[in-house]
Parts: sequence; C-alpha cells; structure tokens
Amino acid sequence: MNEHTEKPEPSEDPQWLEEFQDLANRTLGDLSEEGSCEQVHPVVADWYDKLMESEPPPSRDSILQAMACLSTEVASQIPDDVFDKLLELVDEDELVGWIEYVLMVGRAFEISLRKGEFDDL
Repeated sequence: MNEHTEKPEPSEDPQWLEEFQDLANRTLGDLSEEGSCEQVHPVVADWYDKLMESEPPPSRDSILQAMACLSTEVASQIPDDVFDKLLELVDEDELVGWIEYVLMVGRAFEISLRKGEFDDL
C-alpha cells in the first residue's frame, strides 16, 4: 500500500481530528482534562428527557411524509451485511420506524437550536 491508500489502525484516532477537538474545547471554554462533553451532555440529556415527555414538534402532513420518505432512503443506504444483521433482530418496518424516530429527534433538536435553547452553553 502507498501513503494514499494506507488506513490507520482501528484504535488510532486520525490526527486531523485533534484540531477539531481542540477547537470544540476552546469554543466551549473547557480546556481541562474532563473534556467538553461532560459539560454539555447533562444539558442535552435533560433536553432529551423533556422531549420524550412531550409531543413531537408540530409538523405539516407534507413534512411527516417527507420524514418517512427520508427514513426509507436512509435505510436503503445501510450496507447489505449490516441490514441483514439488523433484520435478524427487527423487521424492516420497525427498522425504518426507528430511523424515522432518530430523524424526528434530530428535527426537534434543530428546532431547539434555532429557538436558542442551547445558547448558554
């Protein structure tokens, strides 16, 4: 293999990621050994718990249909070997439903970000 095709060992973090980790830590104002995730995670976990206790964000029917279509598209991109393993555990409708759930949580998170609910982080 030449230098362009060699892959890092699975246990190695690519060094270019260090720059982004440092930027994230500086942006969050936490350069201690604990790391920024320990500062942010409880806030996000609390937001998620509150989301699970409430209704999903209001959506037009066309948005709900688009989310369902996107879920199907995402499922179709799962590598065949992974897809087959997942289908050993759940049926295809459950898998697509779970993907749609994850996308809906992402949508709710985006809405919260736009509303400024995380501006104090």
